[in-house]
Amino acid sequence: MKWVARYRGIIVEVIYLLFIVLLTYAGLTKFLEGHRFYDNLRNSPIIGGETLASLASWMVPLAELAVALLLVKSRTRLIGLYGALGLMLLFTGYTVAIVFIAPYRPCSCGGVISLLSWEQHLVLNILFLLLAILGIALSLKEQKIIDAHGELLK
Repeated sequence: MKWVARYRGIIVEVIYLLFIVLLTYAGLTKFLEGHRFYDNLRNSPIIGGETLASLASWMVPLAELAVALLLVKSRTRLIGLYGALGLMLLFTGYTVAIVFIAPYRPCSCGGVISLLSWEQHLVLNILFLLLAILGIALSLKEQKIIDAHGELLK
């Protein structure tokens, strides 16, 4: 695990970049295909209903883009990773519910991600969930190292 310590900063930067790309792509796609996203949410066996679908069709892409923006700025990246973790927990929970509970499987994804099966989508979500956890753990460890060196320099 010495290579992790050696390349911690690069690993964390790659995780930030992956989430920035994923969340920006997903958020913009949901806005560009807004009516399709809303219809899929309204017809979802988990969410369903016009009121919740209307709210989610705006809140989900806004949250994705807001978290992506947090990840861009170095001062807010850790908060952004926590936001990404929260979003991935929600998306993974929704996907688990669709795969294992729902009587039918609508697709509310847009763009390239819509080409995945629900099972493949679940695997992708779990991978990004694990990346968020890894990014947070490595960021906190790096922050402790910086704090320790800051203390030494005083």
